Amino acid sequence: MAEKIQEELRKKLLEEKKRIEKNLSGTETDKKGVDREYETKFEEIDRDQEENADEMEMYESNLAVDESMKTELEKIGTALSRMEKGTYGICSNCNKEIPLERLNAYPQADTCLDCSPR
Repeated sequence: MAEKIQEELRKKLLEEKKRIEKNLSGTETDKKGVDREYETKFEEIDRDQEENADEMEMYESNLAVDESMKTELEKIGTALSRMEKGTYGICSNCNKEIPLERLNAYPQADTCLDCSPR
């Protein structure tokens, strides 16, 4: 892969990482002393059971979104690591080159479309 193209993809990955970390910081508190780990906030529960149920539902929904963002952060970290190792853009399953169109659309992809879970 051309160095210029890889650098553009690295920039996309870093921008996405920054965006996700910003979103996570709005819904979570940074654990002190732990390298970029997050703990989901849970709003104070009121005494009204109906409000409690609504708050629990919102909390569970936020938790699912937070987990999805954390998964994307891990994928971005893996992609950046693969760039350093020189294996970025190579399918982790079949070892074929991942098409540039796929990497442009989803830079953290580590598999080609044929090997991608659907």
